[in-house]
Amino acid sequence: MRFLLSEYISLLKEDGELDTLITDLLVGMKITPLSKPEKGRQHGVDIAAVGIDPADNIKKVFLIAVKQGNLTRSNWDSGVNSVRPTLNEIKDTYLNVILDKKLKELPKKIVVCTNGEIVQNVQINWSSYINENSEDNLEYTFWGIGKISEMLDVYLDNEKLFPLEYQSNLRKTLAFLDLPDYDLSHFYELIGKILQKEEKQKQKILRQQRLVRLCLNIIYKWSEEIDNLKPALLASERCMLLSWDWLQKGKHLDKKFARSEFYKLHSLKRTIGINYFNKVNTHYTTPHSLYKYSKNNLEYTFSVWEEIGFLSTIGLTEIQEFQIHHREGNKEHAKTYLRGAYSIANALSALILQNPPSSYPVYDEFNIEVALALNFLIKMGNTDVAKTWINNLGVGIHDNFVLNGFFPLFLTNFDKLVDVENGDDVCDIDSSMLLTILIEYSVVLNEAPLYNALREIIKDQFPNLNLQIWFATEETEYLFCRKNYDRDTGTVKHSIEVYEKMEDYHSELIEEIELFGPENKFSIFTEGFDIMGHLASRHYRAQPFPIYWRSLIKSK
Repeated sequence: MRFLLSEYISLLKEDGELDTLITDLLVGMKITPLSKPEKGRQHGVDIAAVGIDPADNIKKVFLIAVKQGNLTRSNWDSGVNSVRPTLNEIKDTYLNVILDKKLKELPKKIVVCTNGEIVQNVQINWSSYINENSEDNLEYTFWGIGKISEMLDVYLDNEKLFPLEYQSNLRKTLAFLDLPDYDLSHFYELIGKILQKEEKQKQKILRQQRLVRLCLNIIYKWSEEIDNLKPALLASERCMLLSWDWLQKGKHLDKKFARSEFYKLHSLKRTIGINYFNKVNTHYTTPHSLYKYSKNNLEYTFSVWEEIGFLSTIGLTEIQEFQIHHREGNKEHAKTYLRGAYSIANALSALILQNPPSSYPVYDEFNIEVALALNFLIKMGNTDVAKTWINNLGVGIHDNFVLNGFFPLFLTNFDKLVDVENGDDVCDIDSSMLLTILIEYSVVLNEAPLYNALREIIKDQFPNLNLQIWFATEETEYLFCRKNYDRDTGTVKHSIEVYEKMEDYHSELIEEIELFGPENKFSIFTEGFDIMGHLASRHYRAQPFPIYWRSLIKSK
């Protein structure tokens, strides 16, 4: 946390940002500011305050000179605004003329405060100055970036770290974070505000990126404190998506410093995901393990499918990390991430096979989780589990219809679902994207028996079913990181025919890869960060990109 704070503080401007933060810090330390920071100096003093010094518990007057950056030879004694002349002015003028008579009786502490450090070749000058000028009632100290970060971490409320326009959103987020149904709306609004303005200067670009990462880290630490990492996991997805969108719109993806900073955000998201996995991993191998955390069967169903989505994206993130290190030649690091991905794939397999709701989807939109999980399992070589699950899903959909008249709802509607479960309504059996994806994955796996079984279920039980699949268009690239993209962009192929021979369907897929595959030109693929499409689909509840599984056919 302190490292993140130091990175953020290093980019603050002297006027209006760093001095405001120091004022808030003093309040957090129960030291009362006597004046607010203003343009220009008051005879060397940017901030005057009075209160108990936590270093020795003695009441003192604090006279603070705020500077930006490291204390170097060029700003130690090279002009009227340098540090040494500033200190002289405080001692000669402020203490004798400006300081209130009642406060003159108190010990005085003159502080040089910067968002940098003292460089080595100036350390002697600094030490000599304070040795020569310190008196019984007057002392000097330096608050550099390390000291400020330490004090902020100890004394200041999290929201006070940020500009005023962001504080309300963060305060509300932290207040509601422990509520089970909180949707993180205030946090999402906060990140949207931070990334609302396009920046051109390097320092400002980095400042906004680091502010997003700092916000996420605060949510992460609070989530740890309330023993629930789910909010942090959701928040990390939104931060990644909106940050990529901001970088793309601002044409910053080709800037090495911006990509490096984005990778740090990705690494934080990965850390959150791995900690979430380590926390819940032991539950996956026990049959019906998630049921004891659910109030009823429907809640059990939703929990299982949500976990499938979370675990799949965590695993696909490990694959992303493996690819990054492999490209850079870090073979040993790449192997570490690959081993982690294998562990997650095994856990996902156990979760699917040990919890029956995974075979009985209630919404057609669970094709999102199906696409994510099958893509991950196949990439990790867990093809037997993938085949078994596809078969179980086909059988489950068939049996649930024959026995209960139930079919996955094409339009997600909880009230209708409850009515159907209670016998007060019936399912509309008209369209499905879920069954289309099951068909396509059976082709990916080159499993003719699986393909034929699904085809027979559709032919016998759902002869009038309109099978559909969604394809991205060029416009999708500029929307998918911000919102549910499949409503405003893309195109839908409908009335799909499941041919008698799997080879015919396979041939059609190969042709469509060329016709309906603009995604391979999207920046997430050209820049090697294809995890973003997976995250967007799960996070915004939008249709998965067919390129993810159809490319597996081509690669064969």
